[in-house]
Amino acid sequence: MKTVLFDLGGVLINWNDDWLYDEISSQMGKPFNEIKSKFNDNLCSLFESKINESEFWDIVLGSNNDIDKKIISKTFLKKSSINTEFLTFAKSLQNHGHSIGILSNLTPETSTNVQKHLLKEFDYHFYSNLLQMSKPNPEIYEHVCDQISSQNILFIDDKQENLDVAKLFDMETILFTSDDYESGLIEEKILNFLN
Repeated sequence: MKTVLFDLGGVLINWNDDWLYDEISSQMGKPFNEIKSKFNDNLCSLFESKINESEFWDIVLGSNNDIDKKIISKTFLKKSSINTEFLTFAKSLQNHGHSIGILSNLTPETSTNVQKHLLKEFDYHFYSNLLQMSKPNPEIYEHVCDQISSQNILFIDDKQENLDVAKLFDMETILFTSDDYESGLIEEKILNFLN
């Protein structure tokens, strides 16, 4: 049996990080790039439920900031949408005897915005906020490999750094880009892996 793992944001959910960065820039009144490295340095702690959104912003911007402390979850709720066509395709893989799963970084707050009922048929659910491990840290991939009996795992993500680490654990990988998706290449690559 082969297993296909899907990321949520940017893959099964239509999402682009730039939407969030633009929102943050406009609230701060300065370019996101000015805080980008501090933002990225603390993101794993947020994904792993070690801090909440409010604490995250106090670390990134200092405690004297005016930013909406729920900007990440609010922007996610406002801008994201389910890629229903790709979700249907993902679920159809089970009809051919394959298992499917989710491997996704979620903040505690955004996880409440994900329509989990749409994902209940998936065989595996690996959410960073529940596992307190996040991509691209090796321990989450190790955990995934321990939980899935199959040695044949394909992982689809929209961030190359997450795929690079997956390869170290002998996972096959596909970088999800909108161009490849719209041309049908992503589905073709998945079916090639399964055949």
